[in-house]
Amino acid sequence: MPPAKIIAILQPVYLPWLGYFEQMAMADRFIFMDDVQYTRRDWRNRNRIKTSSDSIWLTVPVKKHPRHAQIRDIEINYQQDWRRRHLRSIEVSYCKCPHFEPLFSELKRELEAAPTQLLALNCRLTRLLCPYFDISTPTSFSSEVPRAEEDHGGEHDKNQRIIDICRHFGADLLYDGAKAADFIDIDRFRQSGIEVVFQNYQHPTYQQAFGEFLTHQSAIDLVMNTGPEAPAILRSSPRPESLRRRQASI
Repeated sequence: MPPAKIIAILQPVYLPWLGYFEQMAMADRFIFMDDVQYTRRDWRNRNRIKTSSDSIWLTVPVKKHPRHAQIRDIEINYQQDWRRRHLRSIEVSYCKCPHFEPLFSELKRELEAAPTQLLALNCRLTRLLCPYFDISTPTSFSSEVPRAEEDHGGEHDKNQRIIDICRHFGADLLYDGAKAADFIDIDRFRQSGIEVVFQNYQHPTYQQAFGEFLTHQSAIDLVMNTGPEAPAILRSSPRPESLRRRQASI
């Protein structure tokens, strides 16, 4: 496996927004962080789509689980007919979009496959969308990286865990989300030979099917509305200067 220089590490999300895919597009390797605690009422099992009147939530119901269950252990609840509701909501909202197909049929196929784990569903849908954005970044899972002995079964050091993941994949630049600035110790990463660059994604505007433009919808909104223009629109946000320099030197 060739070493990755730029790495992005994110928890798996259901039908992610554009900023998620921008991080994937900028990275040499993308890591699904699957061995951290699952958070309820979060983006792990839901996202938004634009309707004729407003945004609505599409939520994947999950089975009851221990409070500290990891993302990779969360199972989907199929006792509810949520797949039909999601597909019907997407169809009603986007059927008149110029690029509704073939993505809708592909989404339908993935949902009908009914994977047991939420992790599997999220990763399959994310990978399904990647070609629509001309993204070929290889992906891995954080659970592939052995944990330090002191990290088993107790409180763990978030910064050290991410540093260990970067080292495991040979990365020397971490491209992280803006909210990560709340806990990332930049000096500590620098001492480990890893530069940290925080995303400052400026959400693009484009022609949506109807009504006032709404930002921060699932990325399927951009694909179904713009089709082959989606890769350029996704990447239209100015890249941080240090990231530009690094990419130019590789």
